[in-house]
Amino acid sequence: MKLLPLKKNKKDSTHTPNTLARYLFASYPQYRVEQLRPQNCKHDVIVPELLAIVEQSNGLFKLEELGKSLEGRSINLVSCSNGRTRVLLWSQMHGDETTATLALMDIFNFLVKRIDEEKWIREMLEETSLYFILMLNPDGAERVQRRTVQNIDMNRDAKVLATPEARILRSVQQKLKPQFGFNLHDQEPATVGETNEVAAISLLAPALDTKKSAPMVRTRAMRVAALIARVLSQFIPKNIGCYPDDYEPRAFGDNFQSWGTSTVLIESGHAMSDPEKDFIRRLNFVGILAALRCIGNGSYQDAELDLYSGLGENRKNVFDIIIRNVLLLHESCLHAEVPARPVEDSTRRAGERFGTQAWSHSVDVGLAINRQLAYNSSSTIVTIKDIGDLSTFVGLETIDAHKRRLNSSFIVLEQNIPLATMLDELQIHRG
Repeated sequence: MKLLPLKKNKKDSTHTPNTLARYLFASYPQYRVEQLRPQNCKHDVIVPELLAIVEQSNGLFKLEELGKSLEGRSINLVSCSNGRTRVLLWSQMHGDETTATLALMDIFNFLVKRIDEEKWIREMLEETSLYFILMLNPDGAERVQRRTVQNIDMNRDAKVLATPEARILRSVQQKLKPQFGFNLHDQEPATVGETNEVAAISLLAPALDTKKSAPMVRTRAMRVAALIARVLSQFIPKNIGCYPDDYEPRAFGDNFQSWGTSTVLIESGHAMSDPEKDFIRRLNFVGILAALRCIGNGSYQDAELDLYSGLGENRKNVFDIIIRNVLLLHESCLHAEVPARPVEDSTRRAGERFGTQAWSHSVDVGLAINRQLAYNSSSTIVTIKDIGDLSTFVGLETIDAHKRRLNSSFIVLEQNIPLATMLDELQIHRG
C-alpha cells in the first residue's frame, strides 16, 4: 500500500507515549475482533481471519507461508514493510498461550481501519518494517497444549532445532536480521516482587550470557521494556513484574539477543475476575502498539532504565481459585503396638484395631484451572494443587467455605475434577 504524504504541520494529539497509550486503551473496544476467543484460537479459525484482514488492507499487509508444522498446518508471516527499522513479533510458540495472538489480530484490525485517519500510524509504518508470525505452534494450539505434537518445548529448541517450527523461526531471524524482536507468551499466575499484587504483565530483556551482561543489544531491549512499563503503569500501577532472568542457552529469547536482535519478552499474566484474559489482551494491544510507535521514531531511548530494573521479580504464589476456611475432617484407626512376647489377653492381638481417632482443622485449598480440559468441557475443570495454610498465597478468585466440612479422603493432590463437584461436596453455591 502506498502511504499518503505526511502533513508535518498538523498537530497530533497522540504525540507522547502516555497520551498515545491512553488513546489506544479507550479506543480498543471498537477494534477488538469479537468473534475470536481463547477457546477458538486455532489454526482453522485464525488463518481465514488473517486472509480476510489482508484482503481488507488494500495492500498494507502481505501474507506469506513460511512452511508447515509437523502435522502439515501452515505457519505464516504477516508483513508490513516500508521502513528501515525491522521488527519481528511472534506468538503462540506455546500452543495454549493465546492472548498475544488475539491481541495481534486486534492490532491488525485497528491499523487497517485507522491508517487513513491517524497520522502517527502512517509515520510508524514509514519508519518501520513489521513482521508477525502468529501461532508458531499450530499443532500445540489444536490440542490446547504447551508443547509441539512431538511433546517438545519449542522454547528449549533454539540450539538443536529439532522441530520444523523452530527451524522456521530461526530461518526468519537469519533472513530478516530484525533490529528488534518481541517474544509473546502467557505465564502462569504470579505475583509482583514481595507484594501480593497479581502480575498482569511481566517483561524481560533476556540475558545473552551467564554473566547477564548488558551490551547495547540488550540495553536497547531494556529501554523498550521500560517504555512498555511506563505506558502500562497508567492502567496497572502495581501489576507489572519482571520475569526471572536466568540465562537459558536453549531459549529463543536469549539466543535472539545473542544473534543481534534486541528482544523483549512479554508475558501475559492475569487479573481478578478475568478468566478469558480480556483485560490482559487489551493491555497487549496498548503496550505493543505504543512500543512499535516509539521504536519507529526512536523515542524509546528516552525511557529511564530504572523503570525496568525497578520491576519486582515474579513469584509464583498465586492460584486460579482458593477455597478458604474449609473444615477438613480425617478419621484414623488406632492399633495396638506389636508386643515383645504374647499377651495373656488373647482377644487383643498384635495389630488389631481397638479404636478410632478423629481430627479436624480449618484449611485452604488451592486450585488451578485446567484450561486444556476446560475448553473441551462444558464445566470448569480444576487441578487440586495444595492444601493447608495458604495465607501467603493469592487467589484470582477466592471462595469462602464458611467452615463447611470436607473429608480428607476427597482430596487427591494433582487430581483433575469438575469445580462443581468440589463445591457440591462443600454445599457451596458459586455466584
